[in-house]
Amino acid sequence: MRRSSFLVAGAAAVALVATACGGGSGSGASGESIVIGTTLSLTGDLGALGAPMEAGYKQEVADVNAAGGIAIGGSHEKLKLVVLNNGSNPNTAGSQARELVLHDHAVALLGSTAPVIVTPIALVAEQLHVPFVTSLTPVEAFASGNKDGWKYSWDFFFDEQEQAADAAKALASVPSNKKVVLFTDNEPDGVVERPLYEAALKADGLHVVGDYTFTVGTTALSKFIANAKATGAQLLAGQLAQTDGMTLWRQLKSSGYHPQAAFLATASDADSWLQSLGGTAQDTLSAGYWSPSLASVAQLAKITPTLGKKYAGSANYATAAVGYAVAEVLTDALAKAGSTKASKLNTAISKTDAQTTTGRIKFNQSTHTATTPYYITQWQSGKLVQVQPLAPGAHSGCPWPGFS
Repeated sequence: MRRSSFLVAGAAAVALVATACGGGSGSGASGESIVIGTTLSLTGDLGALGAPMEAGYKQEVADVNAAGGIAIGGSHEKLKLVVLNNGSNPNTAGSQARELVLHDHAVALLGSTAPVIVTPIALVAEQLHVPFVTSLTPVEAFASGNKDGWKYSWDFFFDEQEQAADAAKALASVPSNKKVVLFTDNEPDGVVERPLYEAALKADGLHVVGDYTFTVGTTALSKFIANAKATGAQLLAGQLAQTDGMTLWRQLKSSGYHPQAAFLATASDADSWLQSLGGTAQDTLSAGYWSPSLASVAQLAKITPTLGKKYAGSANYATAAVGYAVAEVLTDALAKAGSTKASKLNTAISKTDAQTTTGRIKFNQSTHTATTPYYITQWQSGKLVQVQPLAPGAHSGCPWPGFS
């Protein structure tokens, strides 16, 4: 298990006293550190997203500490970020979240990536009464993750209905026979999104002539692909975990099925898509959840020379920028609460109206979610390019998947 902690030089070792319910005072002599915990998917199926998320968290913590830390109880305290690697395992993520609170005395938790990992962490946060802020989990999937409703857990990301509508619009704009096949797995995103895709595609005048869903990790997809090919559909839509998406794309190529346009969410929105598939990834339409236009000039000045330079031309820049924003929401709430007491910090998060690198965040008090913009992107010459709405200097053209 990978464990790391991050604290700007000059801050003292942890001296924060916290209860098992996350209700530590956080006050003390100047120089004490406020512990923030996160369990990230730094390896495994979601590993491509975990590392840039960690980079975003680390930079925001460094920026706050460089500015003097957080004022708590009359003194300024530095932040300490403790990072654990859950290996993309939901059970590990849940147990590590508990460890971060009970062993490391984290006063709050920052999220991981994808509902399958985020939900177990959020459930632990609820049990221990510790504030939890996350992203990279579509808001409807997050809101439905706890039948009793969330009290200490907060998520901001795009809305699944907007995703479905935008994907359908992009596919409908391509000259075709209007026939589309839909592929989803039973990962939470796919379960929520499938009926939304069906409705949105129909609303845009497209005909779903093949609708295929399967268990995460299914490797034999030839039966589905053969059926899809037989329909004559020239369009393909889907929502699949990374491994499932790559399996589908490779088997599409080997089967000789060449849809004229293809949109795939989740699997295709990280650099691992291109790294694993090479030319086969070319022209895939994908999800886009961040644009530099969402950040203020001052915020861009902070992240462009660092995260922007590190991830230049990479899909991971968006993930890192969103990670920075998640940490911004938490540190802004800490500053406004002036306390690390769980109830006060949670109340401050609930009242968030912060301008972040992903825009202004304001949570719905019922669902504990905030909706951020969604874009359609396309893999072009090794980069994800925003094509809906069209980014300055970009071109859209007719997408032709690179199956040759």
